[in-house]
Amino acid sequence: MTLRQITPPAELAVSLNDAKLALKIDDNEQDELVAAWVAGIVAHAENLTGRSFVSQVWRVTLDAFPAAIELPRPPIAAVAFVKFYDANGALQTLDPQDYTVDTVSEPGYVVPAPGKSWPATSGQINAVQVEYSAGYGADAAAVKLKAPDIRLYIIAKLREQFDPAVKSDSVTIQSCFLDRVLDGKMVYA
Repeated sequence: MTLRQITPPAELAVSLNDAKLALKIDDNEQDELVAAWVAGIVAHAENLTGRSFVSQVWRVTLDAFPAAIELPRPPIAAVAFVKFYDANGALQTLDPQDYTVDTVSEPGYVVPAPGKSWPATSGQINAVQVEYSAGYGADAAAVKLKAPDIRLYIIAKLREQFDPAVKSDSVTIQSCFLDRVLDGKMVYA
């Protein structure tokens, strides 16, 4: 299985204004730096948890149909398409009525609809493609509402980067706590 991001999030998981407010920055001189740090912290946290925070599009590619197609990087919002190369090597798009999307499980899954089965595919590599959207919503407000612990982690890590009193080699009660904030959001497959 190959997983590739097709469309990255259009917005940050914590808005630039909220980040600057947390850092007590009143001017615009450090906007680019703050935004870069937020983006870096978000990328790290998404990789650590195996989640998508702000809406983004992913594609899973497989050599053949398994019993269930795993959709990493939850929460899953919707499946755009399931395409496959048929036994003759022609690219086909599966009718959405022929499969069911499990958006409750984490990771999510695509399985044949009741009474249906996966069609035969050609013997080529990457014969099956599933494109889907994942994330808590379109912007930082959705993350704030649906995953406040993730927002807390991002802001706290950002504060660590900008606080001169924080030493990277020291372990404090706060840093130990911060490292555990994302535990409840980890996706295990």
